[in-house]
Amino acid sequence: MPVKKLDDGTGETVRVLEVDGYYAPTFDMNQEEDFRSIPNWPLKPDDILICAYPKAGTHWLWEVTSMLVNQSADRMKLIKETSMLEALTGESFSGILSPRVLNTHIPLNLMPMDTLKNRTRIIFVQRNPKDICVSFYNHHSKLVEYEYNGKFENYVNRFLNGLVDYGSWFDYTLGWEKVILDNPDHPFYVLAYEDMKADPVKEIEKLSGFLGLKTSKALAAEIAEKCDFQSMKREKDPLENTADWKGGQPGMYRKGQVGDWKNWFTVAQSEMFDAEFRRRMQGSNFTYRFS
Repeated sequence: MPVKKLDDGTGETVRVLEVDGYYAPTFDMNQEEDFRSIPNWPLKPDDILICAYPKAGTHWLWEVTSMLVNQSADRMKLIKETSMLEALTGESFSGILSPRVLNTHIPLNLMPMDTLKNRTRIIFVQRNPKDICVSFYNHHSKLVEYEYNGKFENYVNRFLNGLVDYGSWFDYTLGWEKVILDNPDHPFYVLAYEDMKADPVKEIEKLSGFLGLKTSKALAAEIAEKCDFQSMKREKDPLENTADWKGGQPGMYRKGQVGDWKNWFTVAQSEMFDAEFRRRMQGSNFTYRFS
């Protein structure tokens, strides 16, 4: 699996793995044959898949969903990469005990081929792309594997042009929207990060209903409290390998705020982003809250 450094035209680069034109994270433990074999991995009837573009809240929803499935607010003693398709080998994937709450950032065409045929329950998580852009910038800046030392003033163009691992947010989002529209009978649940922030108990109860679970309001409230951002950061950061992070300081959980992009974008950058957003998303029925 060849390593490539994606240059944004300013000389700033992000280190990724390129597989047939697709950009994946390096994941030092990952091998090309494992990545290519993902479509052949067999899913189980009770599997749940959380699908989201990076920095849309996957860690949060993985923790919440795992607690719902276990009907307990006990903290998972693992990080979500232990159930993340593209971070696994075929052997480690098959070794995950059921019921499996899996997660991934890759598009459907790279996922197990029986995903739709098996009617695997899919939770599709959305977040406004300006906040994703800021969070992804910090992610790239802090993780050693990316070898990235760029400035945010150049990053917005990089993000808009998909010069990052997992490629374009627009392509990913519009691709999933088409899959959802083309498969109206498939069990999809579309959830917004901003809605989870606004009323986590309500959203957890709705998610529980989608999963066919009978979760009490008390348990939903306890899960919401345990999965509050500061609680997650305090208890999950110590599980990260400090050697993976610059300065030995894990940064997977940064702020978790809605509208933090306003502290980063200039007026010109915001207007440029808005223009590209309108152009690319003009036919989409998805809506986003930017504040």
